[in-house]
Amino acid sequence: MPFNSFNINLQGNKTCIFIFSESNTTRLNYTLGFVFNRVLGINFSIINDIEDFKAINGFKINYSQQLINQSLQITPNGLLDESEITQIKPLPFYKNNLIYFYEDKNGELGFDLFSAVFYFISRYEEWQNFEPDQHFRFEASSSILFKYNFHLKPVVDYWILELKNTLKHLYPTIQIPDKKFEIISTIDVDNLYAFKNKNIFRIIGASIKDVLKFDIYQLKYRLLVLMNLKKDPFDIYESISEFCSENKIPLFYFFLFKTNTKYDRTVNPKSSVYKKVFSLIKNKNAIVGLHPSYDSTYQPELMVNELKDFLTSSNQKNIVSRQHYLRFDINKTPKLLIKLGVLADFTMGFASVPGFRAGTSNPFFYYDFVEEKEQSLLFVPFCAMDGAYSVYLNKSADEALLSMKKLAAEVKNAGGYFITVFHERSFYNHLYKEFGDLYKKLHLILKKI
Repeated sequence: MPFNSFNINLQGNKTCIFIFSESNTTRLNYTLGFVFNRVLGINFSIINDIEDFKAINGFKINYSQQLINQSLQITPNGLLDESEITQIKPLPFYKNNLIYFYEDKNGELGFDLFSAVFYFISRYEEWQNFEPDQHFRFEASSSILFKYNFHLKPVVDYWILELKNTLKHLYPTIQIPDKKFEIISTIDVDNLYAFKNKNIFRIIGASIKDVLKFDIYQLKYRLLVLMNLKKDPFDIYESISEFCSENKIPLFYFFLFKTNTKYDRTVNPKSSVYKKVFSLIKNKNAIVGLHPSYDSTYQPELMVNELKDFLTSSNQKNIVSRQHYLRFDINKTPKLLIKLGVLADFTMGFASVPGFRAGTSNPFFYYDFVEEKEQSLLFVPFCAMDGAYSVYLNKSADEALLSMKKLAAEVKNAGGYFITVFHERSFYNHLYKEFGDLYKKLHLILKKI
């Protein structure tokens, strides 16, 4: 089952890092959980008493201003001891062709790794003031990594890899497992079908648009589909599910369950056709998730109703979601998802460009700055979406393929998840030239990386 890909399993690994810190804050625990449990796959223990720490015969990190022999020194910047959000953004510095933050001239890594990791995976910058785009989203132009042109590298993963190598050099007997490169495919279904299962008014209106645009190809295609002489161009569910099943690629679909608004246009959410599609998908071990509508973050009752219709059609136990248009508010959306029982949200990425919004390819839990604690919602970040290339950047399918291959190589070097987002409409070459062939070509190449 694809969702199991994100589980943390430390059974059988007895390696434990002992960390001395004079404080034991929720911010510190949250960060260490991500660094050591999720990414490095080992245990950690925070020690607050310096004499107890000195007496330990093991693998040790000193996260304090004090100097302690026989331990890796990382000097805290202070961010993890705070209990508020400031508008101060960290300044970068560079070494080894990589960007760093929170410089530490006394520590062995040269920067406060834990503060830097926390700033990005807590999405601190999204809680700070920023200029939203036309859809009120945190977009690339507001990202500190985009500003310094490092959004195309999973810098957080590289920092943790640097920590791993430093620990192995300092402690040659330490056992830290190598992280396996994993590919995960996700598909947003904004419109279940292009032509099928629409009411007569939508069919007539769309046909008139085809005529007015002199799009004879689409008009002919539409009529052939409606006469059951041709397959609907958005009906990719069987072929893609079969492809991913055969190639052992975990696959998630996110279905929009609202229609008849400017930004939400799909088949009637109460149609029985969804059950047939979901049954087909799940028989191939793919997971179906909800694609909450454009206004769902700001009108919570919409998401409640959409989830109700989704559960009726899917009978899905593990609820996962990705916001339509990636319309996401870091303060509001996660809390609503948690309240509704959603386990994982896949919105963490950019609409307008490829790249790593949180600087990592690894999933991480939501940090609530109002409650000042980690919450149960898992963020699963993606780094490449078809629409970023075809709509925002006006790139060809070949250019998109080259970019995605470079991103995948970065993820493999750092160790993590390479997660893509495609849409049902991108498989229709008439709408997006050659993008219909991109999906399978890309994933077959990725299997060989």
